Amino acid sequence: MPGFPVSHFSDSSYGVAAGACFLGALLFASITDVHSRRIPNKLVVVLGLLGMVYSVLAVGWWAGGARALTSCTIGFALWIPFYALRMLGAGDVKLFAAASSWLAPSQVFSAALVSAFAGGLLSILGLVMAHGLGLTTFRLAHLARDPKLLATPLAVPAGRKTSRTASRWRLDLHLWRCSRGF
Repeated sequence: MPGFPVSHFSDSSYGVAAGACFLGALLFASITDVHSRRIPNKLVVVLGLLGMVYSVLAVGWWAGGARALTSCTIGFALWIPFYALRMLGAGDVKLFAAASSWLAPSQVFSAALVSAFAGGLLSILGLVMAHGLGLTTFRLAHLARDPKLLATPLAVPAGRKTSRTASRWRLDLHLWRCSRGF
């Protein structure tokens, strides 16, 4: 978007300090999410407020506030459909929206692509660690052959462990039948 300067965390000592704060908050959120499968709302609020302060100090009072709110809105709008489809948790959407307030609106889409790529790699790593390389390769190969498998109900609310396990068994049975020609 024209009119909003791009965030450069390496332009000054202030920018380096702000970038370190931003990176530290994101790292803490990532570690918390991996360990407890939750992202604390307090962290999201603090990250969003600090992003607003950074934007105001970097750009100016009105332009910085408008930049932070615009970026936050774009970040939220990009990820909320994936929450509606149960592909992401609400904490992930809120965290990305808060983190977007540190960026210019023109940088939010690129950050979303990088986040999606990193999330995909972490998901594959999690599958390998949980199920081994063989089953993960088997699942990914069949997913590449039949993309409709993405519609298989694997993402269910956390309280339904039996449904999730049953869905995985149904998917594995479906993949086994497909590989055997049944």
